[in-house]
Amino acid sequence: ENDLVGATFGRSFYFVDDYSPLRDVTESMLRNDTVLFPVRQTPWYVERRPLSCAQPGCVDSLGDAYFIAPNPDFGATFTYYLPEALKTSKDRRRDIEKEREAQNQDVRFPDWDTILDEKLEDEPAILFVVRDGSGALVRTITAPADAGFNRVAWDLRYPAVQAWLPEAERPSSPSRGVLAAPGNYSVSMHSRVDGVIRDLEQTQSIEVVSIRPEPVLPGASQEERVAFDQQVDELIRANDGTQKAIARLSLELDAIKETLASSTADPALYTTADSIQERLHAQLDRLKSNTARSNFKDWDEVSLSDRLSHARYSAQANAYGPTPAQRESFAIGQRLYADVSGKLDQLVDVEYAALKRALDDARVPWTPGRGVQ
Repeated sequence: ENDLVGATFGRSFYFVDDYSPLRDVTESMLRNDTVLFPVRQTPWYVERRPLSCAQPGCVDSLGDAYFIAPNPDFGATFTYYLPEALKTSKDRRRDIEKEREAQNQDVRFPDWDTILDEKLEDEPAILFVVRDGSGALVRTITAPADAGFNRVAWDLRYPAVQAWLPEAERPSSPSRGVLAAPGNYSVSMHSRVDGVIRDLEQTQSIEVVSIRPEPVLPGASQEERVAFDQQVDELIRANDGTQKAIARLSLELDAIKETLASSTADPALYTTADSIQERLHAQLDRLKSNTARSNFKDWDEVSLSDRLSHARYSAQANAYGPTPAQRESFAIGQRLYADVSGKLDQLVDVEYAALKRALDDARVPWTPGRGVQ
């Protein structure tokens, strides 16, 4: 219903998915109104992963001859209309200048404050804020701010929790967040221009309906499955961020040891820095398995990352809820992280902080992590 299919004599088929927004379009609306159209009922299920692929359009190793065509984006689709594109202050300035140029009028060169402000300005965007039935924020989706009809989809998931990485280092298949439970949600539309977010007063309801009865383990519910997965995701977030922080601290300590070697400071400070670094790495090995030992399949202690990998096993491929073994893995992981966190607090907040004060007192040249001198 409300999908249009067309065929040609060349044996091709074309699909227009959900053209229902066109039923409400008027000439006046096209000139003046920003509109978020009603969201059609969204089927809830776990996407298939054909050919062992995690991303849509993947053909694994079958080559270019294996024909595929894109499906509509999974999840709730938001269709919206903008009578004109959102523009940066530079774009607006250039529009005025072009009008003056067209009329052969003088154009004033902008002052430096204007130019520097324009260089710092982000590109405008449309934001869709999804909330659950209780009003809690579920997801914020950034969408194009182009004039005309636009579409963007919410994949029915909470945000991924992995630590930030530079764009060049990000994996080709990014992690995904917890799959939300079927139920009633809402979406509101906002603009973001020069860092300022404005409510566009466009809101629609979202009805997410499972295509089959409760697909969970006996005695559980989708709400319980979501709660458990979010607890695991929170520990994944803490673990991932802590690993990245230790890696950064280790680089800072490398810089300190190198700088100390050519300074007039007490050589004992090198010993202190080296001791802190070694103990940081010992805790890092408890968060993720030591690479050298793993290569020889020789593990001393099951790492937190391995515990969490089991606790979240197949979360991308099913939504039936945690098993008792997964709950146990998570509980062990919680205790492990609490112990590691306590030791890191002593190392970082007490011993490393004291080392940095000693370096400043000894007038050791600045190194990363030591702040303003």
